[in-house]
Amino acid sequence: MNRITIYPEHVKNRISPFLLGHFAEQFRGNIPGGIYMPENPLSDTDGMRTDVIEKMKEAGVTQIRWAGNFSSHYHWMDAVGDKLLRPAKINFAWGGIEDNAHGTAEFIKLCRKVGAEPVIGVNMGSGTPEEAMNWVEYCNGSGGTYYADLRKSHGYEEPFHVKYWCLGNEMYAQWQFGALNADDYAKEAVHFAYAMKRVDPSIKLTAVGLETDPVWNYKTVEKLNVRQAPYAPEAGEYIDYISAHYYPIGNDSAYANSDYRTRMTMGEFFHERTILMRHAIENAADDSECPIKVVWDEWNPMGERDGSEFTLEMALWSSTILNSFIRDSKYVEMANYTFFVGGNGPIQVTEKGMLIQPEFYMMKLYADHLGDSLLESWNDVEKVTIDMPVDHRWPKYGMIQKKERQIPLLDVAVTRATDDSVTAFVTNVSPDQEMEALLELKECSRTYKRLAVSTLWHPDLHADNTQNPDEVKTVSRELPLENNACRITFPPHSINTVTFLP
Repeated sequence: MNRITIYPEHVKNRISPFLLGHFAEQFRGNIPGGIYMPENPLSDTDGMRTDVIEKMKEAGVTQIRWAGNFSSHYHWMDAVGDKLLRPAKINFAWGGIEDNAHGTAEFIKLCRKVGAEPVIGVNMGSGTPEEAMNWVEYCNGSGGTYYADLRKSHGYEEPFHVKYWCLGNEMYAQWQFGALNADDYAKEAVHFAYAMKRVDPSIKLTAVGLETDPVWNYKTVEKLNVRQAPYAPEAGEYIDYISAHYYPIGNDSAYANSDYRTRMTMGEFFHERTILMRHAIENAADDSECPIKVVWDEWNPMGERDGSEFTLEMALWSSTILNSFIRDSKYVEMANYTFFVGGNGPIQVTEKGMLIQPEFYMMKLYADHLGDSLLESWNDVEKVTIDMPVDHRWPKYGMIQKKERQIPLLDVAVTRATDDSVTAFVTNVSPDQEMEALLELKECSRTYKRLAVSTLWHPDLHADNTQNPDEVKTVSRELPLENNACRITFPPHSINTVTFLP
């Protein structure tokens, strides 16, 4: 018998609500042609699709990162003020024309409508520290200086209060405009961070990290850790976070052309890269309690479409990745799914409506039950031995092509909310086997009264909602609870939440 033993009064650490963030950029079908469609009758007076906004709210999007490949050739001054005067530019990253109709103010409006925290990435490809610090002033200055007053002249009297900023995007990559090596990136990032924090010392900065390269991460943290920084330390810590990006399936990544069994290791794959980055942070700072955290500010199981991008299977792998972020929430502060709208995301818009795929319902399950505390749990469940791939794009740090791992068939993360409800996120990764488990609360001073179970499942692992919008949806039910324990049978390839209600 599989057993999941939960200790409701043993809190391991707080969980950041920002694990449920999303990533947006000037990519056709995402912001332009997706979220922002000013000519569409479903859009509001600001040009935002109201149906998309409602779904983002329903999915509990807590923060939105506006960055990506476009940001390395993006000059923010092109997209402020009167839209009729904004210059059309070539979209260097994605091709076509960027009309700059959606700029800083429009992004802030999007975040306010959704109820999400804005995160902005500055241009470290063709931009300068001065341009970045001016952007901070435009967003956060109270007035009396040029760029703060410029914002006011554009009709925004109050500051935008953008707290979170990214120091470039994937600056290690050959596809990035102005790509840099580790040493040069770290040196340049110091200048950007110093300039930006001189304008507003309260902002939080994320440096570019590389989840498969400990040397890059070590050099970045070593240079940007406040104790090492050559500039005035009163500006505060230079960075608060270091980023990781990964799309396992496709794009010549670790899980390219992988089968279902191999993909069962995906949550463990993300966990090991989180720990690899954490080790680099601690070693570079010479501090096991270094406050710099990991931000997975771009992630999606699917990087390159293989026909399974909108299926229940993708929702399954996304849930195992989210479970890994929750279990590693001592070190992971933010995560941004790519993309909520368009691309391989759960919402595909048309001129007259939208198509909602299974991953949306997975996201809503996590939004409804995440809680704010990670709980201690002991999971005695059936395991299988599987070879986990490594990313062969970076062979220097991945000499072993496959690594044997013991993977639990029930992937579990357990949280507690402020109302003391306890939720176990349980994903049955077995493709064809029901899994029965006894879930019980131990060392608990109270008796829980009800048990609510929600399940996202379909007999066909490859089912999606393309032909029938109700084909794959969440089903909820209540089960009897006796002495804070219950036996539950989880369907194969299913995503489940089990909530103990006080």
